Amino acid sequence: MFINTTNSASESELTDEFRSYEDQIRRMLGLLDGQADGRFAYALWWLPDDAGWPDRPGYTDGGDHSLNYLQAGGAADRMAVDLQILEDGRLRHFVVGRPHDLGEPLTEQVRVAGHDHDVHPAEVFDADEATVLFSHYFEHPGTVPDGYVLRLLDLS
Repeated sequence: MFINTTNSASESELTDEFRSYEDQIRRMLGLLDGQADGRFAYALWWLPDDAGWPDRPGYTDGGDHSLNYLQAGGAADRMAVDLQILEDGRLRHFVVGRPHDLGEPLTEQVRVAGHDHDVHPAEVFDADEATVLFSHYFEHPGTVPDGYVLRLLDLS
């Protein structure tokens, strides 16, 4: 099962009860406004069925599963997308972008929770293109579609 997280706080199971998974993801991304008192982040992460969920046996508050996610931060018309994966006990955090020279300066900014974050122009997405990334992640957890590049962030 997949879990939606909004603003790193509110969690719910991603369902297709009212709209398709892709339409639900697009709706959540479309609600982002980048403001600290609004919706500034949306993340999607996978939780194995045997891990449970709050009302099911075996729930462990996400455990390490919540460390692997795809996340968008910003507003519906201007967001950055991050991929975080836990490999061999080590967290790796990337900014997703279209092909570009990873050494080029970060000349654009995306506003997340009222703060500007420096990114490359090829790393700025709108909700429609971000939906493509999230839909792929839903089908292939831990990955982004071919043709996108990952810029490793040093968070130490």
